[in-house]
Amino acid sequence: MELAKYKVCPECGKHNPPNLIECKYCEADLTGVKVVDIESEIARDPNKDTTEQKKTSEAERELVRICECGEHNPPQSRKCLACGEDISDIIPTEVKKTINNPLSYELTSVDGSFTITINKPLIIVGREAELKEYLADKLYVSRQHAKFTIAADKVFVENLSQTNKTFVNNVEIPNGKPIAINDSDEIGLGGKIINDSRQDKAAYFTFKVNT
Repeated sequence: MELAKYKVCPECGKHNPPNLIECKYCEADLTGVKVVDIESEIARDPNKDTTEQKKTSEAERELVRICECGEHNPPQSRKCLACGEDISDIIPTEVKKTINNPLSYELTSVDGSFTITINKPLIIVGREAELKEYLADKLYVSRQHAKFTIAADKVFVENLSQTNKTFVNNVEIPNGKPIAINDSDEIGLGGKIINDSRQDKAAYFTFKVNT
């Protein structure tokens, strides 16, 4: 059986798919890193710990960028999700994951016809991004309209559109500033509720936290 190939990041030591040129954990440059498998890695370093215990230990840790305000951000974040400060020069730090009582998050259209699970650290929604099947006819929604980010058991939404707006509970959120959202909040993409009516060309979702 052919062994899985990967690149070992020279900065954080994590395994990356062989086609990546940048570490998906700490964004280190992988362009000059050789593709290896487990046997060649052991041959290069016979003392390398490749036991199941190590794998379990790695699964309990994650890389985060820790802002001066104390917020733990995903390693790819350029701005702090809590205070908006530039954290691009902060080196990702390995911390222990919070694995008890894991949460899951969903966005459900207010008409109940479409649901998406937020199960990645970062997703972008829009007519040419996530949810494009549902948003194709929503002309008030931009191609890349809003960004949803998971950090420290919280979900943040950030407006990306220069021409259209994003609303949380019918309140417009500022561009470039991630806003924490809570269970049962309503997210409006491209429109708000006016005179108790929603705009047909905008999109509206209810945010749900599942425990």
